[in-house]
Amino acid sequence: MPDNFIDVRNATNWQNHHENISVPVAKILTVRNDKTVPTSLNGMKATAMRVQNVIRDALAAGQRIRAAGSHWSFSDIPTVANGWIVETGKLDWRFTFGASDLHPHAEVTHDELLLCQCGTLIARINETLESPNSVLPDSRRRRALRTSGASNGQTIAGALGTGVHGSAIDVAGMESQVVGIQLLSANRNLWIERASAPAMADNFAARLGATLVRDDNQFEAAIVSLGSLGIVHSVMIRSTGRYLLNSSLRRIRYGRIKTALNSLNFQGSGIPDESRRPYFFQAIVDPDDLWEEGDRARVFCTVRYKEFCPPNHIAKYDLKKENTDGTDLPKLVGDIIKLSPEIRDLATWLLMEIMLKEENQADEPEKWKTPGQAYTFTDARRGVASSGFGVPLSQTSRALEIMAAAFRSHKKAGVVLTCRYAQKSPGILSFTRYDPTCVIDIDGIDSKATQALIKLVAQRFSEAGMPYTMHWGKTNHLTRARVRAAYGGNVDRWNAARSLILPDHAERNAFSNDFMNSVGLNA
Repeated sequence: MPDNFIDVRNATNWQNHHENISVPVAKILTVRNDKTVPTSLNGMKATAMRVQNVIRDALAAGQRIRAAGSHWSFSDIPTVANGWIVETGKLDWRFTFGASDLHPHAEVTHDELLLCQCGTLIARINETLESPNSVLPDSRRRRALRTSGASNGQTIAGALGTGVHGSAIDVAGMESQVVGIQLLSANRNLWIERASAPAMADNFAARLGATLVRDDNQFEAAIVSLGSLGIVHSVMIRSTGRYLLNSSLRRIRYGRIKTALNSLNFQGSGIPDESRRPYFFQAIVDPDDLWEEGDRARVFCTVRYKEFCPPNHIAKYDLKKENTDGTDLPKLVGDIIKLSPEIRDLATWLLMEIMLKEENQADEPEKWKTPGQAYTFTDARRGVASSGFGVPLSQTSRALEIMAAAFRSHKKAGVVLTCRYAQKSPGILSFTRYDPTCVIDIDGIDSKATQALIKLVAQRFSEAGMPYTMHWGKTNHLTRARVRAAYGGNVDRWNAARSLILPDHAERNAFSNDFMNSVGLNA
């Protein structure tokens, strides 16, 4: 019978946020909480049962099924051609807990924890933790995420599911902040924690209608699930004390910053304060400049330093919506390149201006921002391409130079190379798996030349014996061989954990898609 809290669209197309993926699907089902009752764990149980009914219906109909949040991924991981998509973006309840809710041996305190339903935007989590208008009591508003992506438009389940790498050089990916996760399948509702680090009291899972599982391997599989272990319904996040960030932008010669790129040792690098360890470091270079100029190429370096946040600091938010001013500028630049390829350099300069819109903020106290203010909403950017290659820290300059050489074959690509850093992450399939990892993005205008460049870089890396991964949630050219080369025995570890979480073979197939099958992650 019809469910008043599920909206259904039949025989339609599913499109992602950046509009580079469009897939025909048999059905899109948007699930909502019952807002006529108070926000509660009992309400969560009711929503979980609703989602499970959808999964059972899909299995009965012989359909594959995937969950999607804010459609943020550039890749087709959330999709399943001609299958069912469960939209979870309206499931955004959040909960706090008391000391009595914790396990006796928990290594966390109750005021660190926030339970977030799967569709909660990172923006909302920031607002809840940091803002005076949040749902938290006064004594617990002075919290923050340890790290997040460069923008906050993802849902928490989507960010974790693709291993979003975060923005802090001494912190692992976003999944490193998780202490518990709830997974739904047709007949199983699981609350999974580490056996080595229990967080919640033994009776907590039952309050969610779930079965408690404490197992390190299943937990490390679940925190980067790629949407293939069932539907993530909620995540317990461990926050940290609130802090402020101040950004500075410097143009530094490649030859001077090169040692820092390979070591994160900033002495002699030319960043604003070499005596301090940055919270965040990003380097952007035009591959054409790097090829032509070598050590003289200009690198645009953004550095963020971290300071304690005073108790009286007021964090105000403007949670932007899609299609605000500027949304289509990269698309316009791309159209210009298609019409006049010879002005690629001008178009790339315009792209750099878009990406580097922050002004130097040093020594301006009013520009110090909380993480939620610093990493804000990124508008939908039609016509933009993005891929991410994870490489070992010490291999950064070698990787950049291979990329610049590959660019010579595709000089019409309007792209820049962007380096960001993260520590090794705990997920079995975390793509930030090196200790630490440099993530080099190819960001720019979507075109045949750009797509050919991304594909060629993966090929050149493989030919050169470069150890590398690719961001699951961005454009990638992953194959079974490349995934095996990158993750080795972790492929088998993840598949083994998947068989325990989803013991029914038919259900494992239902939660797979063509991509997962092609890379060997549906064993």
